[in-house]
Amino acid sequence: MIALIAVICFPLACLLGNALIQVVDAKKSRSEYFWEDWFLAGIFVMIGLAEGAHLMVLMRGRSLLAFSKTYLLLLIAFAVLSAAIVLFAFWRKKRTDDAKALPWKKLEKKELIALVLFLILVAVQIVLVIVRSAVFLEYDVTLETVVSFVKTDALYSVDPLTGLPYAQGMPMRLKILCLPTLYAGLSQFFGVSPEGVVWHLIPVIALAFAYFAYISLARALFPKNRFFALCFLAITALLVFVGDYGYGMEGFGLLHGGFQGTTIRTSVLVPYLISLCLRKKYRLMLLPVLVEACIVWTLYGIGMCVAVIALFFAAAYVRKLLARDPKKQDGDGKEGTSWANS
Repeated sequence: MIALIAVICFPLACLLGNALIQVVDAKKSRSEYFWEDWFLAGIFVMIGLAEGAHLMVLMRGRSLLAFSKTYLLLLIAFAVLSAAIVLFAFWRKKRTDDAKALPWKKLEKKELIALVLFLILVAVQIVLVIVRSAVFLEYDVTLETVVSFVKTDALYSVDPLTGLPYAQGMPMRLKILCLPTLYAGLSQFFGVSPEGVVWHLIPVIALAFAYFAYISLARALFPKNRFFALCFLAITALLVFVGDYGYGMEGFGLLHGGFQGTTIRTSVLVPYLISLCLRKKYRLMLLPVLVEACIVWTLYGIGMCVAVIALFFAAAYVRKLLARDPKKQDGDGKEGTSWANS
């Protein structure tokens, strides 16, 4: 059943992401976006739909089953709409015939070695996440929250640590986060244990999408050198093992806490956002910001992704200032300082 959920998740994410990119940036969608962009944009859409269903159920005091039904209806509606958008884009592509496929270049021996090394490391990590029971639970009550949702068929009706009703309630900024509700909905709808969803299914999906984000970042860093990009990916996969020694390290989060929103933020949202910044895909930059607000505590949307965007534009502005030539000819033919035309 866990494999079935994964089989459904990835094609659906690809479909939703492809449609979103077609709508947001249709002119460049066939030449400057790649398959990992479809998957990542699609999973962001799926999280956004989960947030919408979660808020509708939370505000109306409905059950977890109501969330599952609402989320399923939203997914079906958006999948049908996305299929129509993709089919229309494909028809328009055949009509205009303005999209040229990039030629596939045969892998060189050194590129093949780097690719095989990367795939072996990723495969070992996936197996470890599936079979390993060493999950980091300190500072986290995600599983307890999911179990309380499934047992009571309600959202935040009891304290997950005591099983009793909340004595003082809980902050709304925490209640609006959708990941525990999404995990509980998957557990209830597919009949999978909360432990199977939280400890194994979601970490595998998070690990896969983390590498999708790093593939996108590798393309942005080395757009014309495939060997360097593959080496970057292999080194990244190796560093995941190296970082598997303590809480707070990215490798530790991916291998022992992939279900946590903070892990998804640092391993998926931030690398992909950096890739978008480097490629100047401004129209998609808002997606990671919105997703971060849905899955982890932020200052009502002002989180790490906003800081990354701010730093990127600040660095671009400083670079522009440093690139200006302070010596310009004034109107009388004399040298002077002019910043207006630089």
